[in-house]
Amino acid sequence: MPTKKTRRALARRAQPSKRAARPASGEVVVSVKLGAAGSEPVLGAAYMMMDRAYALVEPGAAGALRVTLRPKGARGAAELAALKTSFEDELAAQRLRWAVARNNAPVREYVAENAIALAGEFAARAQAAPEPAAEQLTDDQRAEIERLIAEVETEISEMNREKKLPDPNGATRSWEAAQDAEKGRGAE
Repeated sequence: MPTKKTRRALARRAQPSKRAARPASGEVVVSVKLGAAGSEPVLGAAYMMMDRAYALVEPGAAGALRVTLRPKGARGAAELAALKTSFEDELAAQRLRWAVARNNAPVREYVAENAIALAGEFAARAQAAPEPAAEQLTDDQRAEIERLIAEVETEISEMNREKKLPDPNGATRSWEAAQDAEKGRGAE
């Protein structure tokens, strides 16, 4: 959709275009009165036509915009009439979209305000919520944990004494030993 800069540029163009008042052959010219809707629906409709035609929007008579459509494809009378009808249909759809958008602006503002307020409440709750207390272990549970730790430490110290590290996949075997094991000789 057009920006404020585009709308200001359209408003500043006080002089009518130096183009001829009649369209060149193969072009469609539509004059659209702006009214209360403003220029957004006209610019939106012209933009939506860009896949089928080149669109030039310029100031027309007082309170109107002049839209010139030059088709990208065939330029016969039937195609030009279809292009004009298509533009007018798109203009009606754009006017409806912009009217709905204007009418729904208070609803969108209300939803956004409530979302921000709700996010603020969640943030306040998260900051105010106390940390949950750590679970207290019973004496039996502590004793079991200490027994398991001691058992693992004993296994590690035995492995260190024997200089034997676990090798379930045989990664430390030599190539010959791996080939013998693979052939079923059982040598490691």
